[in-house]
Amino acid sequence: MKMLSGWMRTGMVAGVAAMMVAAASAGAQTTAEDAAKAADAQAQVAAAQARVAAQQADVQAQVAKIQSQVQAQMAKQQAQLAPLQAKIQAQVALQQAQLAPMQAKLTAQTAVQAQAQIGRIQAQLAPMQAELQVRLAPMQAKLEMMMAPMQAEMMARSAAMQAQMLARGVVMQDGGMVSVGDPQVKDDLFDGTEKFAKGASDVTSVNLGPDMLGMVSGKHGGDMAHKLNFMVVRTYEYPHEGMYNMADVDAYRQKLKTGNWNCFIHTQESKTGESTDICNRALPNGEGNEMVILTVEPKELTFIHMSGKGSLADLGKMGRMGGMGGMVIPDTPDPPAPPAPPANPHQ
Repeated sequence: MKMLSGWMRTGMVAGVAAMMVAAASAGAQTTAEDAAKAADAQAQVAAAQARVAAQQADVQAQVAKIQSQVQAQMAKQQAQLAPLQAKIQAQVALQQAQLAPMQAKLTAQTAVQAQAQIGRIQAQLAPMQAELQVRLAPMQAKLEMMMAPMQAEMMARSAAMQAQMLARGVVMQDGGMVSVGDPQVKDDLFDGTEKFAKGASDVTSVNLGPDMLGMVSGKHGGDMAHKLNFMVVRTYEYPHEGMYNMADVDAYRQKLKTGNWNCFIHTQESKTGESTDICNRALPNGEGNEMVILTVEPKELTFIHMSGKGSLADLGKMGRMGGMGGMVIPDTPDPPAPPAPPANPHQ
């Protein structure tokens, strides 16, 4: 009996030891799986941050390109004005040289006669000054007209980028697909845009109502939830050009030509085919307005639809949602002031 009891104890000890070895092996396997999942999650976050950084760099490059074009136009206008300014200055200097001996001679005459002579000379200079102002006016107007669409396009592209950053800051998933929002927010205007997802490498879909805006927008949430009824964003990025049908895009442009929509901005680059449309219409009873931004690039489409009392500037605040950080868009330089006409020393 004692021998049998010893065997039993030996068997029990061996069984307990085997269970402990099996438990340790299972724990090591679980730890390795957790570490692999954590590394995969970190890789997804790093990839998303790299895409956002690349998009920021692309926007900054576009801004630099537009600023370079504006500066080149300003330099060209100033070069065109230089000969005219030099000619007028020479004419003024000649008149002043002719006036000097007259003034010296008139010192001996009565004050009334002197004033009359000076008045006649000033009358001769007045048409020259008027001509300079007339010639400068269309140049200044043309420069302002050239800058207006550039500023509008920069604002629209900035708004689109801020909306995309908002979506990526709220949720990130595998396969380049980002989707967030309230399924109750319906957008008949951009209904069916999911057709553009075919072949896209990166798709963003955002539906935000007031409640959702309040949850995701941090310290600005109260303002945005109060201003907006909803915001819808759809973006589709493609690995190659020509992967979507432009006729399908034009179908949505046609929608913006019906009803009381007012498309007050349209820009298009003939070489690349890139275009930007900004449209709005008033809501009933003065409750704000709807705004649409549609940007088309060879490898990217962006649809934005907002309703309420928000503006493009509000998207700048929303770029700081989701912990992604705000984008800094350089200010567009003011157009140069036209040169002042030569001062008349006798006025």
